[in-house]
Amino acid sequence: MIIRYGAGWFLLVFLFFILSLSAVAQADLGKIRCVCIDAGHGGKDPGCVGSKSYEKNITLKVALEVGRLIKEKVPDVKVVYTRQKDVFVQLGDRSKFANDQKADLFISIHANAVKERSVRGIETYILGLHKTEANLKVAMRENSVIKYEDDYTVKYAGFDPSNAESYIIFSMMQSLYLGKSLEFAGLVQEELIKSTAKKDRSVQQAGYLVLKDVAMPAILVELGFLSNPEEEIFLNSSAGQRKMANSIVTAFIRYKAHVERNSAILSQAGTEDSEEVSVPDEEKNTVIPTDFFYAVQVASAGAKIKEPAKLCSSFSVCEIHTGDRYRYYVGAAQSFDDVKKSLGKVRKIVKDCFIIAVHKGKLIKIAEAREIEKKLK
Repeated sequence: MIIRYGAGWFLLVFLFFILSLSAVAQADLGKIRCVCIDAGHGGKDPGCVGSKSYEKNITLKVALEVGRLIKEKVPDVKVVYTRQKDVFVQLGDRSKFANDQKADLFISIHANAVKERSVRGIETYILGLHKTEANLKVAMRENSVIKYEDDYTVKYAGFDPSNAESYIIFSMMQSLYLGKSLEFAGLVQEELIKSTAKKDRSVQQAGYLVLKDVAMPAILVELGFLSNPEEEIFLNSSAGQRKMANSIVTAFIRYKAHVERNSAILSQAGTEDSEEVSVPDEEKNTVIPTDFFYAVQVASAGAKIKEPAKLCSSFSVCEIHTGDRYRYYVGAAQSFDDVKKSLGKVRKIVKDCFIIAVHKGKLIKIAEAREIEKKLK
C-alpha cells in the first residue's frame, strides 16, 4: 500500500513537515549560533571506494577538522556532528539531528567517484531538482545509502533512489532557504578552488535526501574524485585534508559575517510584513538606471549563479557585483516606500529576502540611503 501510493503519501508528509517547522525554524535569522557538520557515509556504508581508500574515512577526518577549526576561530558558535566515529547513521536521522539541535547551517562533506579516471575537480551542491543527467547520477549514488537501512521503502514513503521519477519531489523544495544556501555554497566553492587550485566544477543543484528535511540553509560539498589517482592522494593526505577544512571554515566565517551584517541592515529597514499589494507587470521588469536605488535582495553568492531567473519567479531578477559578491535583486526603486511594498510579495517566494540600498555600485546602509532619498526629492 505504501509503496503503491508512495508519491502521494510522500507529498503529504513533506507538506506537514514544512508547515510544522516553519513556525519554529531559525527564529533569529540574524545570528549563526550553531552549525551541524555531516561526515558522509560511515560504518557498513563505505561510500565511494578508491584504489586504497574509502570515502567514509576521508569525510570524517575533514569534518572533524572543520569542527575543530570553527571552535578555535569562532568560539561563540556551537558545533555539532552527525557522527564523530566510523558508525552508520541513517539519512533521515542526520537531518532530524540537525533540526533537533536547532542548527543554523548544515554542511555535508563527501567525495566523489566515476568510471573515468581522468575526471577531477570540486563541486558544491544545494538542494533542488537536478538540471543534468550527471547531477542526477551523483544524487542517485549518494541517496543509495538508504538501501543499507531496514524497511527503507516504508521510512521514505516509497522513494526509490534509483528511479528518476522519484526525484520530481525536489522541485517543490528548491526555494526553501535557497538564497542563503546559494550564498554559502558559492563561498565554499570559491575558497576551495582558491586554496587547492583544483578544477572548478561549480555550484549546482541536485536532489539529495540528506538535504531535503533540514530546516536551515544547507550544502553538500564533493571534495574531489577518489577515482582520479592524483586527487585520491590529495584527499588522503593530512595536508590536503587540513587545506580543505580550512577553506570551508574560511567560507563559513565570511558567510557568518555577511549574514549578521545584513541582519543589521534588515533591522533598520523593519521586519514587519508589508500590506499585500499586486505588483504591476511593468514594475516587475523595471531596472532603475541610476547610481542610487533600493531593491529586494533574493540571493547572494561569491560566484555567478547560472540561472538567476529561477531565483524568484514572476519577477525580473537583476544582478549587481559589489565588492566580492554577486547580488541578485528584484523590484528596484528609488523610493523606500515603493520597494517596501514589493517586500511582502517577494517574501511569498523567497522567505529570507530583504531590502538593500545601492549607491554608485556599492551597498550602503538603509539609514544612509534614506538621507540620499530626501535630497533627491
